[in-house]
Amino acid sequence: MNGQIPFRVAIVTVVVGLLAVTCGALITYGLYSSLRNVEIMKREYLDQVAQATMREVGRLPRAAVRILRAERNRFERGYYPTHDAIGLAGRLAGALQLDPDIRWVSYGEASGRFMGAYRLEGEEIILNVSDPARNGGVPREFRARTLAPHVQNPPLDKPYDPRKREWYQRAATTPEAIWMPPYLFAEGVTGITAAVAVRDSAYRLQGVVTVDFTLEGIARFLETVEIVQGGTVVLFDRDGKLLAGEPGPGLEAAVLATKGKASEVIVAGQKWDVAARPLALGAGLEWTVAAAVPEEAFMGPVYANRRTTFAIALGGVVLALIAGILISTAIARSLSSAAGALDRVAKYQLEEPAAPSSVLREVFRLQRAIRRVTASLRSFTRYAPEEIVRDIVATGQEAMLSGDRREVTVLFSDLRGFTGFAEKMAPEEVVAILNDHFELLVGIIIRHGGFVVDFLGDAVFAVFGAPQAHADHVERAVACAIELQRARVARSLEHRARGWPPMEMGVGIDSGAAVVGNMGSLRRIKYGVVGHVVNVAARIETFTVGGQVLVSNAVRAALGERLIADGPLEAAGKGVGAVMRLWEVLALRGEKMQVLPSAVQDLVELPSPLEAGVRLFIGKQIDPTVHAARLLRLGAGGAELESKAPLATFGALQVQLPIATVDAKVVDLNVRDGVGTALVRFTGVDWDTQAQIEAFARAR
Repeated sequence: MNGQIPFRVAIVTVVVGLLAVTCGALITYGLYSSLRNVEIMKREYLDQVAQATMREVGRLPRAAVRILRAERNRFERGYYPTHDAIGLAGRLAGALQLDPDIRWVSYGEASGRFMGAYRLEGEEIILNVSDPARNGGVPREFRARTLAPHVQNPPLDKPYDPRKREWYQRAATTPEAIWMPPYLFAEGVTGITAAVAVRDSAYRLQGVVTVDFTLEGIARFLETVEIVQGGTVVLFDRDGKLLAGEPGPGLEAAVLATKGKASEVIVAGQKWDVAARPLALGAGLEWTVAAAVPEEAFMGPVYANRRTTFAIALGGVVLALIAGILISTAIARSLSSAAGALDRVAKYQLEEPAAPSSVLREVFRLQRAIRRVTASLRSFTRYAPEEIVRDIVATGQEAMLSGDRREVTVLFSDLRGFTGFAEKMAPEEVVAILNDHFELLVGIIIRHGGFVVDFLGDAVFAVFGAPQAHADHVERAVACAIELQRARVARSLEHRARGWPPMEMGVGIDSGAAVVGNMGSLRRIKYGVVGHVVNVAARIETFTVGGQVLVSNAVRAALGERLIADGPLEAAGKGVGAVMRLWEVLALRGEKMQVLPSAVQDLVELPSPLEAGVRLFIGKQIDPTVHAARLLRLGAGGAELESKAPLATFGALQVQLPIATVDAKVVDLNVRDGVGTALVRFTGVDWDTQAQIEAFARAR
């Protein structure tokens, strides 16, 4: 760039020219600058210690807040059945798994009932419930894993009413979480109680959720913090009361510095350097984390080393004059090459050829590290959205846990009957088939602007509208589903020559609001999608047959006349709630009409009905009762039959044909000549059986 000196010229000038001319001035200036630099290093060191400690100390309170918000949301949305006290306590026990220092998670109801779980020892979880209308309000306890009664020593014999507790009364008066002052738990350890009120849609108080956690983990962490001899790291409240850490002059110095907003204080005639960080998450939790060191302990060795350093530096100046000329050019050339490589990485240009390796060890290691970073970034884009990776590289900021709510369209696809085929094949062949299948689907999904969230066995979970927002995410998802089905049929025909089984898949789609973003833990982050729309899409997919795409009413409404669909079909999905109205995609209007072939096609009209049998699946078990049926139309992929069996749309059954017995699913129910008929789609049928059925149907 104009106005900037080439690195090679700069390093030769600085090392050779300026060093020779200004060596005397450098030594003089070094006395001043070294002291200033040490002060900066000392301040940065203390700031880093305080900052790192503050992040760890804030982990538990923030975890408690997340649990409170999550549990309150579940109560207010009606996800928890409060009539089952033990069951509810068991669900609350799940939150104890988030951190070993969380001791209690509970819910005190406005009626006086209490349900909670606490950690006894290690992994042992105890459920605690009480009811003013039962057992005189005396709590009862059960072991979480076995529900066997648990009796304390001495036994609990006094009634417990959460409404009389201070945490309940305080939480009931505010919409935000409240924090109780630290107190001694019954287990003999000091801890904190956080509580938040649960209210109904009319803002009436329903109860209070609490989370208790101990300060043991924080105390253990402070003991592991490495700091100079005589220094200390402490945690105290706004009144200066010690919560964790060692008491002594270090605590006194930290409190004085915090109150006076100073970084240096004198305690008992000794100068202390202090770095403090506030931690305030709400009313009742106003803590301060401080790192304090006596100046002599930190600076004494520094002063001695400085004198030695200047003596050595004077001799080094002479050697640098000689060595600088010899190596400056080589270093400049290698570093310029490395700088260019880093600049390409910053621009996310990962396909540039590698520069020749330097003979200098450190520069060679730098070049090797750059090559590894480049290769890692290329590989990382296979695990995370490329847009996110590119943004991280461009901004230089570390990926953090975050999320936002937006409108997205979720797509689930799953192979039909593949498990049965996989059990008869070698593991290597199963993996090869799945990899080929996923490669086909992923390419199409990416081409339509979608993002593959996860592979679930032989299923694919994808989202449109995130991480990159698209106003037409619904249309993209449906267009993608149509292309997926057509491509799957074509690929299956190609693979028939290799002896691979026919692979058919169903696709379910829903659209709505979801939370998207980086999820997981600070150790492992994954881009995820969470929300009711995910559950609905997954349920819709379970109703599909091979070659079929089913969409929700929300998708139908969003596309309007552009979507040509058959329906509505009504189905009750587990965990979804209300009956779902589903539509079978036939085509999508756009710049080009995209048509999806029918899931059941090429059925041969039989001259006269053929006798057959039907057995129904009840759950995952097959009913031994064989119901009489008559085949009206028949083909390799399905049939139309009439039967007095209690058939239902999307119901699974087994059809006993004259030449084979196959599994099937009801696609549609109709009336033909005044008699109820069912259109069924066969699933998990191999090539040979398909050929036999087709030949048998056409021979009639």
